[in-house]
Amino acid sequence: MKSANTENSSSSGRLSLPKSLALKKKSGFSRRHLRHDCVLIGFMKVIDIGAEFDGALLEISRGGCSFRQASMFVMDRLNELVLIHTEFFEAEGRIRAVRADGYGIQFFDEVDEGVINRIVEEYGFKVSESFLAKRN
Repeated sequence: MKSANTENSSSSGRLSLPKSLALKKKSGFSRRHLRHDCVLIGFMKVIDIGAEFDGALLEISRGGCSFRQASMFVMDRLNELVLIHTEFFEAEGRIRAVRADGYGIQFFDEVDEGVINRIVEEYGFKVSESFLAKRN
């Protein structure tokens, strides 16, 4: 009779994790584009209500960005339609994540790779190295 520890083990003698502890993949979601750290000033417009919020993009990819609004208050705007505007591009998308540090936005159309490369060249650094992290 096999024990639970050896039943799931491979022939190499290593033990495997019980199925209840195995890492689970998020179904239906996989990131297609590489994300780049950046600090790029821009604004986000919530399309349905017309409100605009100044802030900064903290990550950028061809398929989306993370946006931190300048105000200290982040409202639950999950699934809202938004327009992101910077000096390099303008893109419509949907808020897919709301976190304490800002919003995760998925663009409806991909941003050109040349635009992403220019942003990374000029503004590609971590927020911890930027003026947003420096305090008087």
